[in-house]
Amino acid sequence: MNPYHPAVDTVPKPEQAWQEWRGSGHILVVDDDEAVRTVLMRTLVRAGLTVNVAGNGQEALAQFAVESGRFSLVLLDFKLPGMDSKTLFRELRVHRPDIPVILMSGYGQQEAMENSSDNDYIEFLHKPFTMGVLTAKIRAALGG
Repeated sequence: MNPYHPAVDTVPKPEQAWQEWRGSGHILVVDDDEAVRTVLMRTLVRAGLTVNVAGNGQEALAQFAVESGRFSLVLLDFKLPGMDSKTLFRELRVHRPDIPVILMSGYGQQEAMENSSDNDYIEFLHKPFTMGVLTAKIRAALGG
């Protein structure tokens, strides 16, 4: 404990706080990198969320079209094989115009979002990101 600033040692650090957060909801993770999908799925399940994963746009759309109402949020990688993220986004919104979408990319935000309107994506995650940043964005998108 810091005698000069006692509260400093009792406040959870952002990168520790994500481990304590428990959410609820169903998330669709769309990323062509299997390792990324696996890490995201394990992290989000640990946080109490239900997770479906897809490695491309066609797979994601097939899952989403079956029961779009069960999903609370979509984590969408910018670069996907086959169907690009912008096309997939438009197709997801045909089924659920209100679905929150967080765009993930190793490219800069401006480049990744240059062909979209300001309201297309609820958030942007620059890769690589920490689990603290990820869960903070998800919490905000899910309203809690």
